[in-house]
Amino acid sequence: MRYIFPKILKPTNVHLLLNSLETAFNLEQKLIPNIKIDLGKVKKTSLLGILLNYKFVEYTYKHYCFKNPEMIVNDYVQAQWERYGFTDLIHLFIENKDQTEKGYKKLKVKVDDRFIIAPQALLRSRDYSDKFLKTEFLPKIENYYKSNEKVVAMIFLCLSEILLNFWEHAIDDSNSILVAEGNKNNIEIACADTGNGIISTLNSVFFNKSYDKPVILRKAVEKNITSKKMTNHMGYGLWILNQITTKTHGRFHIYSEGAYFKNEFGKEIVDNCGYWKGTIIYLSLPLNKPITLSDIENHDSTKFNNIKINWK
Repeated sequence: MRYIFPKILKPTNVHLLLNSLETAFNLEQKLIPNIKIDLGKVKKTSLLGILLNYKFVEYTYKHYCFKNPEMIVNDYVQAQWERYGFTDLIHLFIENKDQTEKGYKKLKVKVDDRFIIAPQALLRSRDYSDKFLKTEFLPKIENYYKSNEKVVAMIFLCLSEILLNFWEHAIDDSNSILVAEGNKNNIEIACADTGNGIISTLNSVFFNKSYDKPVILRKAVEKNITSKKMTNHMGYGLWILNQITTKTHGRFHIYSEGAYFKNEFGKEIVDNCGYWKGTIIYLSLPLNKPITLSDIENHDSTKFNNIKINWK
C-alpha cells in the first residue's frame, strides 16, 4: 500500500490529500507491513502541506498503524522540512517517538527577510509552551511588525483565537501543532491535531437535531456556537477569524472528520472530504488593510472586554 502526496500541495487542494490519507486512521494497532509514505514526486508545497506530512507520520507511528514503513522523499521535501523546522522532529519520531517532545524545546523562531515559527506543540501542561509563546514568539512578531501596531494586534488576535479553539476541542491534548510564516505583506498560520475534532465535540450541542458534517462545520463559525456551554467560552473564536478573513480578502480553512469549510476571499464553501481525525485550521491574511475587533460589524465590543488569553 502506498500513501502518495501530490506533486503540488497548496491550501486549495488539501482536501484531495485527505482523500488519499484517510484509510490510515482506521489502522490503529494493525502494524500493516509493506507501507510506503511517498513524497518523492512533490515539487511544490506550503507550510500547511509540511505540517500535515509531519502529523500523518506522527499519528501512524504513535498508533502503530504500519510496520516499518518506508518513507520516500526527495531533496525538495527535505529542504522544506529544514526550512520549517520539521527535520529533527521527523527523524526523532521515526527513531524514537519518546524523544519527540524534547525536540520542541530546541525550536527557535527564525527571522530574516521574513519570519518562520518553528512547529510548536500546544500542550497546556507543558511549561515550555507558555514560555515559548511569551518570550520567543510574541516579542519577535511585535518587533518584526513594529511599524504597524494594527497588524500586530490582528496577528495576536488570530493566534489567540486559534490556540483557544484547539485547547477547547483537544480534550485529550493530542499534540496540537502550530507553525506560522509571514513577511511584511502576508501572514500564514496553520495548526493541526489528531484528537477530538470540531464535529465530534459539537455533537453535544446538536444532540436533538440531525445535521450532516458540512452543516455542523459551517455552524461552527457562527457566533455563540461552543461545545462548552455554561462556561466562559462564548463561541466567538471561529466567527472572529471568519470575519477577519472576509474583510481582509484572505483565506480561512477548517478540515475536521470528513468535512471542510473554506472562506476564499469572502466566498464560503462547505463540503465533504477525506477523513482526518482531529482538526486542521489554516489562515492566510494580507496585511495591507489589517482588521481588529473594532472593525468587525454587528458585535457588542463590551462582550470582549474581560477576555483574558491564558497561554498555558
